[in-house]
Amino acid sequence: MDGKIRNKDMTSNTSKRFPELVVSGSPIEMGHQIGEHFRQQIVDVSDLVLDRFNKGTQQQISWERAEIVASLSFARVKEFFPDSLAELYGTAQASGVPVERLMVLNARNMLGDTSEGCTSIMISAESSGSGKGFAGQNWDNDPAMAPLSAVITRKGTRKTPFTSWMQPGLVAYMGFNSAGIGICMNALNGPSDASGMPWYFFVRAILESGSTADAVRAVKSAPRALTANAAMITDEGPLNLEVTPESVESVRSDSEGILIHTNHCVHPVFESHNADFADRIYGQSFERRDRGQTLLSKQLVIGQISLDHAKNLLSDHDGFPTSICRHPNADLNTGWQRTVISIILEPSERRMHISNGNPCENAYETYNAG
Repeated sequence: MDGKIRNKDMTSNTSKRFPELVVSGSPIEMGHQIGEHFRQQIVDVSDLVLDRFNKGTQQQISWERAEIVASLSFARVKEFFPDSLAELYGTAQASGVPVERLMVLNARNMLGDTSEGCTSIMISAESSGSGKGFAGQNWDNDPAMAPLSAVITRKGTRKTPFTSWMQPGLVAYMGFNSAGIGICMNALNGPSDASGMPWYFFVRAILESGSTADAVRAVKSAPRALTANAAMITDEGPLNLEVTPESVESVRSDSEGILIHTNHCVHPVFESHNADFADRIYGQSFERRDRGQTLLSKQLVIGQISLDHAKNLLSDHDGFPTSICRHPNADLNTGWQRTVISIILEPSERRMHISNGNPCENAYETYNAG
């Protein structure tokens, strides 16, 4: 495969939409609705999650050990984000999957070091061809996750409504809310703290925030278990937060209003992590970031960046096999992974576009807020 950005007719591809569900009410009511509707998917993903983790690491962890690790999160989540925990109990009750298994699903990044990654882009309204800011990413992971995924809109009582692509059973993942905030994310190299809370509960808090300031406060409000990256677009422009157990730092977009983030630390405060945790940097992270920056900067010389330009960038194969658009290959440790989805968020328009599979081969389907 070459590294060229390819123009492709995506209109001729067969629709491969993910299932969609709108839930509302109290946290436990929403959990019941999700558990009832996606019962089989939740059973299947709760069985798959540990196998998927063990495929991506030299460590092999048992269910007993995984549940012990995840059990440490219950008290912390109840203290800081009790509504998210209540939803999880509702999902467990309706699906028949023990809540301890669902916590393993939500704490999967805390089980140990894995090789997984993605490339995120954030484009300001000024640089966008539509005059509206947007964000996007490729999610590189196990393709077995795709049939177990869905797009869920939550309209919680006295909460900001949000729409998210996820495996049902997760409390949140990539998505956007009615306040104009969209979030993508990157696995990041750095320290961890088992006494902190799993990353997805912070993602949920961001998506239930009514403003950018509230989103930042939510991330800073509770002890964090992991080093991770929140690649966001808001009504105020790109907002990128590199998050560690010790601190939260903002990475600013360049003067042109574009920002690319992959799987290594960029903020000067965290740059030492790139040496200290070099073994956790996923597949040509530096090269993918440089490649994305180069392609977007070249486009801005010609004109603004449209959604089609973003889709073509996310289909780029420069540096194959660990390119922006990732395909299975012969690598024994990570060759089973691929770009499971490519997602582009337009929170100001309350919609997102998702390819089910590699974007070079599959059409982007549009999902609106339910």
